Amino acid sequence: MPDPFSLTGSRCTASDPSLREEILARTGSDTATSGILRSIDRFGGDPSILRYEISPKAHTRAQRAPRAVTWSVRAVRS
Repeated sequence: MPDPFSLTGSRCTASDPSLREEILARTGSDTATSGILRSIDRFGGDPSILRYEISPKAHTRAQRAPRAVTWSVRAVRS
């Protein structure tokens, strides 16, 4: 399973073209990368957000294939 990681809030509010590349390198999935970026966008650039903690969560067998992973995005505020 992939490792959790974090991104600074300021990096996510700026237009940083390498952000997508970094997330893709960590997740290994275009679909996961798009979902994470959508989640970050939903926070709307809140200036109180210090960082985003992004964690993988494995599905149970009943939900999907055993190797499928979803990602949780949590904002850490000051």
